[in-house]
Amino acid sequence: MRNTLDGGEAIVEACRKLECKYILSSPGTEWAPVWEAMANQQQAGNSGPVLMDVWHETLAVDIAMGYTMVTGEMQMVLLHAGAGLLQGNMGIHGAFCAGVPMVVISGESMTYGEQPGFDPGAQWINNLSIVGGTTRLAEPIVKYSNVAGSPYTVYETIIRAGEIAQRAPTGPTYLSVSTETLMDEWNLPDNARTVPAAPRVLTAPEDIEKLTNQLANAKMPVVLTEAAGQDVEAYQALLDFCEELALPVVENPGALFSNFPKDHPLHQGHNFKQFWDDVDLVMVIRMRAPWYPPSNRPPNAAIAIIDEDPHRISMVYQSHQADMYLEGDVAQTLRDVATAMRERGIDAEAVEARRAACTERHDALMAKRAAEHAEARKSTPIDPVWLCACIGEVMPKGTTYVDEVTTHTGLLRQHIMWNEPQAIFSRQGGLGQGLGLSLGVKLAKPESPVVTIIGDGAFLYNPVLQSLGASRDFNLPIMAVIFNNTKYSAMQGMHLKMYPDGIAVDTDVFHGTHINAPDFTKVAEAFGAYGERVEDPEQVQQALKNGLQAMEEGRSAIIDVAIKDYRR
Repeated sequence: MRNTLDGGEAIVEACRKLECKYILSSPGTEWAPVWEAMANQQQAGNSGPVLMDVWHETLAVDIAMGYTMVTGEMQMVLLHAGAGLLQGNMGIHGAFCAGVPMVVISGESMTYGEQPGFDPGAQWINNLSIVGGTTRLAEPIVKYSNVAGSPYTVYETIIRAGEIAQRAPTGPTYLSVSTETLMDEWNLPDNARTVPAAPRVLTAPEDIEKLTNQLANAKMPVVLTEAAGQDVEAYQALLDFCEELALPVVENPGALFSNFPKDHPLHQGHNFKQFWDDVDLVMVIRMRAPWYPPSNRPPNAAIAIIDEDPHRISMVYQSHQADMYLEGDVAQTLRDVATAMRERGIDAEAVEARRAACTERHDALMAKRAAEHAEARKSTPIDPVWLCACIGEVMPKGTTYVDEVTTHTGLLRQHIMWNEPQAIFSRQGGLGQGLGLSLGVKLAKPESPVVTIIGDGAFLYNPVLQSLGASRDFNLPIMAVIFNNTKYSAMQGMHLKMYPDGIAVDTDVFHGTHINAPDFTKVAEAFGAYGERVEDPEQVQQALKNGLQAMEEGRSAIIDVAIKDYRR
């Protein structure tokens, strides 16, 4: 039994001090020191992180990301060399776009067999090492990318990377740690400290006053949001703020989270154009691109941006067309504006007039929705609107959805009624992350049914076998509902948009469109999961109930629903 500590212990101890509950990893040969440290933790009965080894790097990153999106608690990810980092970069980019903090570490070699008495393996010189170092692979898609190159600095460098990741704007950080550093002797710091939480940044009082003055004088103020519900506190603060002042709320058609109860009379749907000409103040809360094209702002409105990070460094181009910015903690900003409005004096008559108008519009929206559901039920092949209606009808309160559709993004938000915070999470960045995010959400919410709503094309972009394996091995049952139109409808739609009178239209020859997929139910069965194919609209609800039953039994489910083609 060894009597010294090494770099593997430094990583695990840094995890403890950063309060990372999990280390997500796709195994690589350089991580033997961490495995040894984890064995030591178990043998000694010490508290510390849980190591979860999965079969794909993007899956590891996405599980960590899904967990953090629910809990707000940062996790750590270990990837294998440059090759593993390249595989994981899809997920890391998604975390960068979403502002999800995590510490990602991958290994490297510095001696390539030339150090007497230490052989890291010939794989490093032959296949794994990256000229110029692995930091080059991560730099564009992380907040901070660096080398932890010494046993004397590795621990504090990991701590610093974790602290940077959790500062606004939050996001992933990356470190390269060599096998030599991992194997070197390391000593616990004499003054190891508890790492303090990142402080909140608050909006300046003069900016609160400026918005309060604008709001008090507005005749038609409207709230527009994409991600106010990113955290439960901001969700509740927005609900309280809007209820007190009777402010209409519009969610972006591609809203990333559940931001406001859909059954609330102030919820005005997802079409901001209904207010376009009349609105005189738009309070834009956590939106990447409020308008499209970006410079096409409402003609008669002042634009107030409320966002901790309005200028996303992950985005190549933005144009908020803002007249004012409130860049402090969103929940506290909303509470501060509400307090300032009360101190100023709220026009009760104007508030009640707005409330009545909002209720009338909301009731009309709900009636239209019900009529569309009734009409869609008649369709064969299955109308995706009816599929959404069935999901909303069957899934119990407390269900959490993870969205990875493209063509049907707007339909989900129009036709599935979620009325609670954290009811939906969306992948950001490229496709192929929905299953991993769902597993991370399930890890954070073990009592909640978790449903991945996904197109057949996006499903095939995912590490499906690896995800089903992790679901089985870590007891994380989820349900994937596949919107299966046997094509990449978004690809065909863009082709038609660019060439509406083209040769492909005349000949019905569309490349990059059609999918000859495997039998998804057989894929489910290979992992002991439940699989069912649905083609009859009257069987959709029963199939979803069957999937729900499978999850209750501890098995994942794939419900493959044949839908008719739909284009936005």
